[in-house]
Amino acid sequence: MEKIPPSYFKVPWIAGAGLLMILLVAYFPVLQNGFIWDDDRHLTDNPFVTNFDGLKPLWLDVRSTQQYYPLISTSFWMEYRLWGLDPLGYHIDNVLLHAMNTIVLWRILVFLGVPAAWLVSAAFALHPVHVESVAWITERKNLLSGFFYLLSLFTFLRFYFPGQSVFSDKNPVKDRSAVLYGISLFFFICALFGKSITCTLPATILLLFWWKQNRIDLKIIQLMVPYFAAGLGFATLTIWLEKVNAGALGPEWDYSFWDRFLIAGRALWFYVEKFIWPSPLIFTYPMWEIDASVWWQYLYPATFLLLILILWVLRKKIGRGPLTAILFFAGTILPALGFFNIYYMRFSLVSDHFPYLASIGILLGVAGVMTRLTGKNLPVFAVLLLLALGHLTWKQIPVYKNDYNLWSDTIQKNPNAWMAQYNLGNVFIAEQKIEKAMHHYRKALRIKPDFPRALYNLGNALLTQEKTGEAIIQYQAVIRIKPGFVDVYNNWGVALLMEGKTQEAITRFQKALELKPDFADARNNLKIARSTSAGKLQ
Repeated sequence: MEKIPPSYFKVPWIAGAGLLMILLVAYFPVLQNGFIWDDDRHLTDNPFVTNFDGLKPLWLDVRSTQQYYPLISTSFWMEYRLWGLDPLGYHIDNVLLHAMNTIVLWRILVFLGVPAAWLVSAAFALHPVHVESVAWITERKNLLSGFFYLLSLFTFLRFYFPGQSVFSDKNPVKDRSAVLYGISLFFFICALFGKSITCTLPATILLLFWWKQNRIDLKIIQLMVPYFAAGLGFATLTIWLEKVNAGALGPEWDYSFWDRFLIAGRALWFYVEKFIWPSPLIFTYPMWEIDASVWWQYLYPATFLLLILILWVLRKKIGRGPLTAILFFAGTILPALGFFNIYYMRFSLVSDHFPYLASIGILLGVAGVMTRLTGKNLPVFAVLLLLALGHLTWKQIPVYKNDYNLWSDTIQKNPNAWMAQYNLGNVFIAEQKIEKAMHHYRKALRIKPDFPRALYNLGNALLTQEKTGEAIIQYQAVIRIKPGFVDVYNNWGVALLMEGKTQEAITRFQKALELKPDFADARNNLKIARSTSAGKLQ
């Protein structure tokens, strides 16, 4: 029987309190942050959250929202009843969720006998890559689903090993509780209702049993059948909704299998690099040029597979831990590696919020290397590491304070981020800084000429300056790209009306109403145009 590794903390609650304290200190600046991009869609302008009777469609209609994650929307619904649209409460809850995840992770690692359990958990708490998941209210998805994922894992381990750890001599078969198994399965389903990337949990459990026992018993596989069934069901639903609800279809997602294989290999190394050297951190990373005919791009997946092979060959010499860590990382982030369409991949193939849970594998690997290299000096290196991570997190949090900070920082680090250029233009429109807004709309269009929203907003900005001819040119360009863009016809009609072309304006308003019969603005403008036309005839 393997022995439990020693701990630097003789009293467990001191270790837990230490984790909580360093996390709260590092994330204190987030209390000054507000709402940012996509928070309107998921929270501030979401009628299912702001309306009291919104819970029923959230749970019973899978197409009521862009993604079917009703547990997240329900948490927002409950908070809205408590403090309305004050961002402070939502940020506090996100930080508390991240703190709870850190504590549960620490207890899991202790239970599994990981030597650097506290250090791994502290690095998880403070790593600046996780700022996006914590400081961006919309990414409650990672935090709440991660909480139930970790609870499910911990509960299952306590079900299968009723002792104090997997090293316990207590008979596991005699004392297993069916109630704990049911609770674990319930927590897993809750995790899936929060974010379907957690569907990898049953594979993680099998991997952990292989790590600790060098085998996977048939009993464990049988216990995992309901988990696999639930995970597969939710994953299939999410893949379908990403296409039909989110709109992850079309040329921007038209990758071959080999393209996706290359994306996955490159993304794996990208995340490893970011967790070892987290600079620069960008909300929208540059889009990669993927070309299956370029030989060197195959080096990314090939070298990652080679790493797995080497760790497999060396498993008897160095132990199964390193291989387990890298397989956990790759397997947990598999759904976000590009094999399936994700709407965000329209902007970038990688993102800081994708590897929230998967990062545990990287941190375990790094901690293992540090432990071997530093020996008795590990506490000194750990303190220096955590101070560095905490400092970087403290600096990263203000990036998510508001839309201006977010998009300005993104453009500074990635000027070709067309979405950031466009959204910064929207920020300036809201501030009535029309010239600055048009500057960024034009930059977005230089990067992505077929971006209808940027064309439309540029046209609107020109219209406010009464440059009707230039505005009409933009509207015409939009219709060539997206003929069903109903708002364009209305504003086009307004521009024509300003030029005195009443009959042409009437035609555009009628087209808008044909596409959207309840379009109140178009109906009112049509009345004005007709009255103007009648006045001219008189």
